[in-house]
Amino acid sequence: MAVKTKDNSKNPKPTMQDPVKNKMSQILQGILAVVLALVIVALVFCGVFYIVLKNNVYGLGDFFRPAFKDSPILRLALPKEYDSDAPENLTDEEIRVKYDEYRQRVSELTAQLEEARGIIAQYESDQQALEENKAVLEANKQLLASIQKEQEKLEQQKAEITKLIADGNKDGFKEYYSQIDSEAAAEIYKELVKEDINRQIKSELAKAYAAMEPARAAGVLTELWDKDQETAIGIFEGLNANAQAQILQNMEASVAADITKTLSDRKLIK
Repeated sequence: MAVKTKDNSKNPKPTMQDPVKNKMSQILQGILAVVLALVIVALVFCGVFYIVLKNNVYGLGDFFRPAFKDSPILRLALPKEYDSDAPENLTDEEIRVKYDEYRQRVSELTAQLEEARGIIAQYESDQQALEENKAVLEANKQLLASIQKEQEKLEQQKAEITKLIADGNKDGFKEYYSQIDSEAAAEIYKELVKEDINRQIKSELAKAYAAMEPARAAGVLTELWDKDQETAIGIFEGLNANAQAQILQNMEASVAADITKTLSDRKLIK
């Protein structure tokens, strides 16, 4: 009878496990269990916190609103902000009151709008008037410039006339005016002719007084001075300086002083 041998190839001999690795494995498993538990607790806490905020339990949603409203994620947990004017939050009576307030406000805004339109219309009218005034002002500026130009021309002419008069050039004076204005020249010519005639008359009268005795001439001229100073001065102007001095010496001092002053003033004007 054959002896059967036992095959140990199917039942390997048990090996010794590393106790250090065993320990590390257990620690890791413990850590993972703790982390998982913490994560679960955190999720539960976050869920509860979310529900509490979303339902505004004890007003926590309003309490955390200022801190969470700027965060794109955290603000999702905030409850819908309460709107006291929302129709769903109002009673029928409150809605009617709000509606009346709304109508009154609309009426006020309509009145303000009409007032604003009136102001705008007035502004546009004023703007148009301003534009017209600008046009008138521009025309006036041009007219003023023209007047100033004419004035400068007249000043130049005046200077030339003054020089002619100062030089005693009456003929040049007449000729000058006849060149620039025939009508003015005619009037001035009449005045100059009249002045020449008066001068001739004064000269003739002066000759008669020059021929008198100085005392006699002084008496007559004093009486004439009281009645017609212009004629008396004209006669004095026709006298030469020597005759004037002799007659003035025979007059009262006050009359002689008045005549002398008048003669002096007329010479200054000329």
